[in-house]
Amino acid sequence: MSHQVLARKWRPKKFQDVVGQDHVVRALSNALDTNRLHHAYLFTGTRGVGKTTLARILAKALNCIGVDGNSGITSTPCGVCQPCTDIDSGRFVDLLEVDAATNTKVDEMRELLETAQYAPVSGRYKVYIIDEVHMLSKSAFNAMLKTLEEPPAHVEFILATTDPQKLPITVLSRCLQFNLRNLAPSLLAEHLGNILNVEKIPFEKPALEMIGRAGEGSARDALSLLDQAIAYGGGEVKTAEVATMLGALDQTYLFSLLTNIADRDAKALVAEIEAIASRAISFELTLKELASVVAKLALIQTIGDDAVEGQDAAKMVALAARFSVDDVQLIYQIVLLGRRDLQLAPDEQSGFTMTLLRVIAFLSAGGNDAGTVQATPHKISVGMQRSSAAAKDTQTKSASTHAADETKTPESARQTVPLKTVSAAEKSVVYDVVSAPKPAVVASQIDDWPDFVSKQNLTGMAGMLARQASLIGLVNGVLTLSVPDAHKHLADKKFQEKLKADLIPVFGEGLRLTVKVGGAIAQGADTSLIAVEDQARDDAQKAAEESIANDPFIKNLADEFGATVDRAAIRPASS
Repeated sequence: MSHQVLARKWRPKKFQDVVGQDHVVRALSNALDTNRLHHAYLFTGTRGVGKTTLARILAKALNCIGVDGNSGITSTPCGVCQPCTDIDSGRFVDLLEVDAATNTKVDEMRELLETAQYAPVSGRYKVYIIDEVHMLSKSAFNAMLKTLEEPPAHVEFILATTDPQKLPITVLSRCLQFNLRNLAPSLLAEHLGNILNVEKIPFEKPALEMIGRAGEGSARDALSLLDQAIAYGGGEVKTAEVATMLGALDQTYLFSLLTNIADRDAKALVAEIEAIASRAISFELTLKELASVVAKLALIQTIGDDAVEGQDAAKMVALAARFSVDDVQLIYQIVLLGRRDLQLAPDEQSGFTMTLLRVIAFLSAGGNDAGTVQATPHKISVGMQRSSAAAKDTQTKSASTHAADETKTPESARQTVPLKTVSAAEKSVVYDVVSAPKPAVVASQIDDWPDFVSKQNLTGMAGMLARQASLIGLVNGVLTLSVPDAHKHLADKKFQEKLKADLIPVFGEGLRLTVKVGGAIAQGADTSLIAVEDQARDDAQKAAEESIANDPFIKNLADEFGATVDRAAIRPASS
């Protein structure tokens, strides 16, 4: 027996075998079980998601007579009776499949519809499947409208299209429409794995994940690529061979690119790009994959570590911790714009390189490395090792002298200038001692929590918690906040960790954070930033309303013409 390609061999024969279209399968099954049938169905979706497959299964369900030959309409066609086997083999006389792309003319449509008046030859229903129906001419559509709206009782129309926007509204209004979804890469990979297990073909899971992404939502495309991968790998589906076959990028390259960006290491970044170029991988595809990974980093930062799964989840969580929320959003936007403008570059590699160098430039300009101190002939870094026991004694005495001020000054603000033994040859060189940046706010000075929060420019989860929280107190390095019951979800550990990480540069590494729900508020610090802002808006609104009400011109209109002021339409000038 000749070989049959996987896309045809594994075409679903019953509703239960259809992958990723549960919403359509459920609706059709319920309609068949309750005998609430529509006379015209429209299946829409991209190529390879199951439009024609569902149409054929529906035709079997309408005409199945069961193993005993006495069954009626069913949502579970037997697959062994005469109508079922004839439909599967493509020789059922009462099933007419028409390719609208090659039968676009009005005369061809009229000829087809003339047969609708005749009863089925051997089946229960005469089923018309019109594929790519949007390709019909305007006259052809007009010719089928009347029959489509009121067909004979023994006729069912099943239309399929990849472009429903091109269908006339008069056709859409006569059909029961089902939109078929693109299949997720993970779902495609799982489906391919099940097929290979049955076929007894060895495979590696990362290889199937690459094929699932390359399938772009289409089961047929994924199965065709799987056939190609089996042939390319000599009867096996291996990750390295599939990557070479697809010209796809190994996820390891993407993680290396992002690590170099996090390190601001342009030299290593360019070397990694050269390695990608040596594999003749499409840089447009690389930008697409990179945007996908960055999007997952944003999910991790927003939702938590459980936002991603798989063998690369730990690497993504580690990468997400190296960027701020703003950094990830910036990287995503630059990568998208770089992909759009790639065709304008002199060549793909230079366009790709400039895109990622632009990322480093913008991240560096954002001030992430502002605290880094470089050692030059005129600067020495703080924290250099002392070279003698006497220096250690000096450090101990210095620590004792300032012990009384420890509770007032965070650890990150206390820097001790180290000693350095200078040789005679070095005495002619001037060394400037550069201290580390001081915190923006000293802990003991925070007596106005809303004002403090507004100056920190906190974003993401940290900003949400800080804006809704009120200050209870700051004792021995423990910052205690309170959130109202209505926002108790902000007391979650994920929010606390984000806020603590953003406040450590201010309070020092020894900071501990506690968030209570509905706790007692300290005297003089009983408001949150959001409450202050709400009150300010209310005051501005009240002032605006009073200004309008007391305006002489408005009063004159009210007195002479009985005019009234719509207070709901008044807005402060600042808003």
